[in-house]
Amino acid sequence: MGAFDAVMWGVEGDPLLRSVITVVVELDTDPDPDVVIDRVERMSLVTPKLRQRAIGNPLSLLPPRWETDQNFDLSYHLRWERVPGKDAGLSQVLELAETISEQDFDRARPLWEVHIVTGLEDGRAAFIIKIHHAITDGVGGLQMAASLFDLTREPNTDLPPKPDAPEPHHADTLSRLEQGVQVEFASTFDDVRSSARGLGGIAKKAVKDPLTSVVDAQEWAASAGRLLAPASEPLSDLWVDRSLSVAFSVVESPIDALKKSAKAVGGTLNDAFMAAVTGGLAMYHEAHGSNPDALRVNMPINVRTDGDNDGGNRWVPARFVVPVNVKDAADRMKQLHPILNQARTEPALPLSDVIYKLLTVLPRPVTTSIAGGLMKGTDFAATNVPGPPIPVYFAGAEVDSMIPFAPKAGAAVNIGLMSYNGSVFLGINIDRGAVEFPDELTDCLAEAMEAVIAVGEKAAKKSTSKK
Repeated sequence: MGAFDAVMWGVEGDPLLRSVITVVVELDTDPDPDVVIDRVERMSLVTPKLRQRAIGNPLSLLPPRWETDQNFDLSYHLRWERVPGKDAGLSQVLELAETISEQDFDRARPLWEVHIVTGLEDGRAAFIIKIHHAITDGVGGLQMAASLFDLTREPNTDLPPKPDAPEPHHADTLSRLEQGVQVEFASTFDDVRSSARGLGGIAKKAVKDPLTSVVDAQEWAASAGRLLAPASEPLSDLWVDRSLSVAFSVVESPIDALKKSAKAVGGTLNDAFMAAVTGGLAMYHEAHGSNPDALRVNMPINVRTDGDNDGGNRWVPARFVVPVNVKDAADRMKQLHPILNQARTEPALPLSDVIYKLLTVLPRPVTTSIAGGLMKGTDFAATNVPGPPIPVYFAGAEVDSMIPFAPKAGAAVNIGLMSYNGSVFLGINIDRGAVEFPDELTDCLAEAMEAVIAVGEKAAKKSTSKK
């Protein structure tokens, strides 16, 4: 198991740090059960970790490993649900997803579930995917789920043969130890070799350009300080407590409108997204008599490349402080642009991999304590995952929305953005113990999103009037 995967799997000794990704997908009609079973089985066969369970090493310092589950049962992971009531809709599906997301996995089995929800109003349906972050991140999860979807309502029957089911295997303690040592040795060797190349480059540069080398070293040290600075207490004076209770909500907006607003101020879609998020959080605080100048965010930085396999975790965490004291949406996007750009390009970001590898060899209670100290001081988390830009279909049903709910992982709220077919969906995962009025926070985020969109509309009107 990789370093990031192992830490996210191991820190759940503290339930507040559970790391589960939940995605709610709305459908315009009930999916075909036979096709559903076929596609979910296919997904589990092409992605080995979906048929593997995580095996810990409580008596050694080696990270956990993946082993094929000899008791794998697709019917355990694929479940059929009906929500009560004749007029059940998205709100009832979200309530079901809340409950599902906070139920712990059976660690004797692979760490994922798919729930098909039928019986909704107007013949509609939905499905809920729940997967442990140790298996994959958001981008990897979409790559894994690609085998579920079609480009037309009629399911594609011209599919490649299904891979054979993997042979179950169960290594004994000695074999696990030997293999674990080999993996760790190879990984450490790669780290040392990479570090040596880096140090060699610095040494050569120091000879050729000593002044620039000193500046680079200072920038790297400052970057490392920002990434590793302890932060056990949130900056918000309202969101101090943490709990296991969650509230799921959603805000939908047209993606082109957000892009136009970002372009109007020379920014990016992520700038517009974060301007809406910070604006909504500031609005909520102000409504309750609090006016923080800044809040601390945890934002994953995607480092996935075209050559990476589907699934897995290919990101590094960036924790940094963002201002929330600018009310004008255009000015807020301009203010956030360099801050977000720096977070994505921190020189010391590769250090995260080394830190996580060190955490995997510590006793689990120590790892949990250190990770908790880094994560629980976060006010909010935010993530941005691009989804399909065109309509897709699932077992004969058209997908109307894809709503991501990333794990709180110690934060008071996690806002995940997923784009799909011309819209963006903000999946808002709120800790009820931290945020007293979840519905009000959702309204604030929706209002802030409208203010950001208005920036682009204003710029378009101004451009038209000039013509």
